[in-house]
Amino acid sequence: MEDFITHLPYYAILLVMLLGAFVIGYIFGARSKKVIVVKTEKVRVPLTPNDKTHLKPDSKKNSENGGHNPIDLDDLSKPGSIRAMKTRERSGTLSSDVKTSIVEDKIDFSTIGRAEPHEKDDLQRIVGIGPYVEDQLNDIGIYKYSQLANMSDPDIIGITSLIDFFPGRIHRDDWKGQAALFKTEKR
Repeated sequence: MEDFITHLPYYAILLVMLLGAFVIGYIFGARSKKVIVVKTEKVRVPLTPNDKTHLKPDSKKNSENGGHNPIDLDDLSKPGSIRAMKTRERSGTLSSDVKTSIVEDKIDFSTIGRAEPHEKDDLQRIVGIGPYVEDQLNDIGIYKYSQLANMSDPDIIGITSLIDFFPGRIHRDDWKGQAALFKTEKR
């Protein structure tokens, strides 16, 4: 007991410090709590597709809703009316469908032609095309000299943006002319 009495001032100091820490935490903790009130509307979801009694237009209900018409669930219950489109793979890269639609929007394959990977020409023979750029061209569906030879100016702009290439570089390196030479040489 004598030990406790001799150490009593230290216990008192420790108690005051702990109490002070509690009070400071309580005060600052209460200040950081912000209450956000959001007004919500109750929406009744039908249990069956035939339960649409709440969806019939009612002028009294419409005036209560501020003149807004309720949603017709018939449109939503039909297959294919709402579809999620997969735009990214798990790795974060664009899905092949999205990539294809982007490429189709920027390049007119009816003028440059289509080719398959097994018909691939050695595009690295063209000055300005290295292994990386050739892979990029292959990714967007360009495999042959004839495709590069048939490019129009809008196609060149589209290809430049798709492969993240230096603007104007395709014209300066004359890919179109070089590809035309290699195409005739190949025959």
